[in-house]
Amino acid sequence: MTDRGITISVFDMRELQYQKLLSKTQIMIGIILSIGVFILMSIILKPFTFSPDPTIAQLQAFFAAVPISTTFWFACNMFMIVLSDQIKQKKENTK
Repeated sequence: MTDRGITISVFDMRELQYQKLLSKTQIMIGIILSIGVFILMSIILKPFTFSPDPTIAQLQAFFAAVPISTTFWFACNMFMIVLSDQIKQKKENTK
């Protein structure tokens, strides 16, 4: 049984224009900060590994630092996108 009172049309939606969200400088800042977090976390996490061999312990710390630095990279990009949008809206509202 179908409800004829509800019709959803894809053609009614407006086409969204392409909008560049981050500049090259912001992208580079995010990458550099993420590499820094990766290095910092791989140093911090080394004592918490379960291997007595320093090489294996560092390798395990590197693998543990990958998801942490990737999550930081996503959070950093989301923060910069929101900040850029807020600055843009503030400029448009003051005009």
